[in-house]
Amino acid sequence: MPRSGHPRPLPHCRYPTAEDVVQHGLQPLPEVLPLVDFKRAQPHRSRRYATVPAARLSPTLVLRLAEVVGTSFARREPQCRHLQPARLPPAGLAESLHTDRFGSEAFGPWNRERLLYWFIRLIVLTDPSSPRSAVRLSGAALGQSLAMLNERGYVIGGALNETMPLLDAPPEFRRDDPFLDAVLAFVDPVFALLGAQDAEALKALSLAYPQFQKAYAKGKVGHHFMVARSDALPKADAFDLVVATAEHYQALGHAFMVIEATNQWTGAACEALGATRVHFAPFRAQRTVRQSVEPLDTVTSPDGFLSRKDSGSMLYVIRLV
Repeated sequence: MPRSGHPRPLPHCRYPTAEDVVQHGLQPLPEVLPLVDFKRAQPHRSRRYATVPAARLSPTLVLRLAEVVGTSFARREPQCRHLQPARLPPAGLAESLHTDRFGSEAFGPWNRERLLYWFIRLIVLTDPSSPRSAVRLSGAALGQSLAMLNERGYVIGGALNETMPLLDAPPEFRRDDPFLDAVLAFVDPVFALLGAQDAEALKALSLAYPQFQKAYAKGKVGHHFMVARSDALPKADAFDLVVATAEHYQALGHAFMVIEATNQWTGAACEALGATRVHFAPFRAQRTVRQSVEPLDTVTSPDGFLSRKDSGSMLYVIRLV
């Protein structure tokens, strides 16, 4: 860290654009994946705030973590802030309650922030395949995810992490759950892009690096799924969430960490740790959602593209051991 006590800004991270066709898809891979470089990242760290595993938080703070990350993604993530939910919520949603170990709650306002809050609660923090009458917690995700707390113990940022799912084991979702159905309808275009990217990238990594293939099969590849901050956390301090996730995965015995960086700040954070670019998926290569200036009865965007930003998702891998 510089003598002034302030972390140095992350170096600019350039992504390809929609016109850079030759740079789309799989990236050139080195013969050997470099080891995570914590020394290189050190000048960009602040360490002003504590990070703790989500499993150590009270239920109230876990839900606050979901709110902080969901709100940030709704406002800052290039796809989530561009996509428009359906004009009206599904029939019956307003009269329904969701119950899990965190309590019972109505869906709330029909907007991006609330949709992403429920996405995190239903798909990351709890098991979306468990029956609606007995929703189970996702112990692995809670143990791997991190919350950043200020001096008063309030959640001001978070990193939602999980074990990287196997390609031959597609996720299962319970049926007839109006909350889950509403969430999945909104995130489906994003899932389609990232799912296709994951499939290509993970196959390439498994073919190129036998040690990755073995770790992946054993559940030792971590997935740095979502990292975000509230307005109370300066962007410079949020880098610690990415570094702390890599440190946490090392402590848990994971060999690799994979990140789909849909925001170039996240890409810069990965590259400050010595991450390797594996795959690039552009946002604006083709229209993939229904085009409409005004919300309709399905997910739309004003121009039919996934984002207004002419960049995309860069999938990175970090070798931890």
